[in-house]
Amino acid sequence: MSNPYPPIYLSRLGSNEVEIGVIIGTFFFCALVLRPFVGKALLRTPEKKFMITGSLLYAFSSLTYLFAPPFWPLLIVRVVQGIGFAFFHTAAFTLVANISPETHRGQSISYFALAMSISGALGPSVGIFLINHFSFTLLFLACSGLSFCALLITCRLGRRPIVPLQGSSIDDASFSAGKLFHHL
Repeated sequence: MSNPYPPIYLSRLGSNEVEIGVIIGTFFFCALVLRPFVGKALLRTPEKKFMITGSLLYAFSSLTYLFAPPFWPLLIVRVVQGIGFAFFHTAAFTLVANISPETHRGQSISYFALAMSISGALGPSVGIFLINHFSFTLLFLACSGLSFCALLITCRLGRRPIVPLQGSSIDDASFSAGKLFHHL
């Protein structure tokens, strides 16, 4: 739920603009900060595990909106939701890249990104429709249901062995600030 619904929901619950900004930003901050660490963990752990965990976190956090009034409880929900998003999204992109034939990898990743762009274009309209014609409760149930659908699809994925990168050590501290700034 990284679209226009949280600000509308929070404003209807009586949150002020600062609270809304902090709660919205928390999701993106968590998702952004965790992605490099999830990426590094994916060198050791199958993508499927992160995708299952991410979809569960996202599904349950969507349901939690029904019970968590502003401010602190929703802030915690957004942290959990950001973690779930980082887990699922990073692992899904990695899976697509890893299972795509090398000659079609760019095309596969492009189609995957296109699907996300389409969902980002259609999702807000569908969500606003649900809010205006039904309720936030139905929206949260729909978001949770879609996350559980992602979980079911993910569970049906086959096993894929982890193949360490050649010429690189998994224990290599490739994501350290020193090395990052050394190349700049």
